[in-house]
Amino acid sequence: GLLSLIFLPSLEISTVNDESTVLPATSFFFVLMVAQEILLGVLIGFVTGLVFTTISISASMMSLQIGFRTANLFDPFINTPTSALEQFYTLLAIALFLTINGHHLFIQALAHTFQVVPIGSFILDQITINKLIILTGEIFTSATRIALPIMGTLLLADLGLGLVARAVPQVQVFFLGLPLKISLGLATLAFTLVLTTPMIKRLFSEINHHILVIGVN
Repeated sequence: GLLSLIFLPSLEISTVNDESTVLPATSFFFVLMVAQEILLGVLIGFVTGLVFTTISISASMMSLQIGFRTANLFDPFINTPTSALEQFYTLLAIALFLTINGHHLFIQALAHTFQVVPIGSFILDQITINKLIILTGEIFTSATRIALPIMGTLLLADLGLGLVARAVPQVQVFFLGLPLKISLGLATLAFTLVLTTPMIKRLFSEINHHILVIGVN
């Protein structure tokens, strides 16, 4: 709401007086128009939050494989207990978001919506719903790509431990595997962080496009 008030003086007169924009004649239609804008704002926030959700899911997948889910910490951002690795990726995502001026991109996209989606013209139709479904489905694809190096490495480690347990039953694979998987997971994280960082930056750079896509039919 505050950003909208800030943008109001800079909006072109044609945005308000455009022929496609029907000004409300009664208070009922005015309330309906306000509800449309609120819904659009909620969807913009939802699309923006999808990126952070993607990173959180990928970190959760990695934590589960490494074994960090056994020790959870309270996350003040989402008010739920999360692993240390999830909090690390959350802070990393925030740092990368600010590094690429993601807040500037978000404000630019929000300002552009006044031209792409004039006031009172937004309609939540089937096309928009399909776009939201596609964007939501991409969460798991992107999260898997980010977590794939660690998950693949630990999968090979599990296969190796399984062969050891089969060949040498006297070896306590559980006690041997836990520190081994943690060490391998952290080592893989250190080596692949240089690859996952550009992927996270790309997700943030696409926020501008995704915000505009939901309003264009």
